[in-house]
Amino acid sequence: MSEKKAISIANVLIYSEDVFSTLGLTTLIKFYRPSLRISHIASPQDAYEANSNKVRFVIAVATQTTNLMSLMNTMQFLREAKPDLPCLLLSDDLDPVLPALMPDIPTLCLNTPIRHIYESISRLLSRKGAASPRYSALPLLTHRQREVLCLLASGASAQDVSTELGISLKTAYVHRRDILMRLNISPSYYRGVFTGRLS
Repeated sequence: MSEKKAISIANVLIYSEDVFSTLGLTTLIKFYRPSLRISHIASPQDAYEANSNKVRFVIAVATQTTNLMSLMNTMQFLREAKPDLPCLLLSDDLDPVLPALMPDIPTLCLNTPIRHIYESISRLLSRKGAASPRYSALPLLTHRQREVLCLLASGASAQDVSTELGISLKTAYVHRRDILMRLNISPSYYRGVFTGRLS
């Protein structure tokens, strides 16, 4: 079956730029729910192929090398196509960026025990409630701040943000300062983590 056809009939979509994490999640889901059709997507273009009437839930996997803008756009597209679509975000560390970018999507750490990941997936499938968020009471960011944060987390400088979003350099600095304050991120954490991230 072609990849395009597989995406169009999938019940479960796994967004990941890492094939190994997709294979692991597919194995886990198939072990407990063998009848589900699972498909891997890695870009917003792949999401356009999905039939929103058939998709029951989406799992997104984010690692240090994930293109956060692509992830955010893909999830936004899928949730606009089907507003009540249950989603789960798996992150490779306790990074405060992902829950700030997508505050309405529950987040679990990839090193969470498999049993807890499975329980969250089961709740999504049964729609008896969403998975328990790993982070609570995070301050919400504006849409523009999420765009800036996405670029910063991908390793962009304030100058890059200014150019990409068509804003002044001073505005980019102000957004960066406000985001760091709202998320309680220290400048040393910012320099160590954000500047090392790949786009």
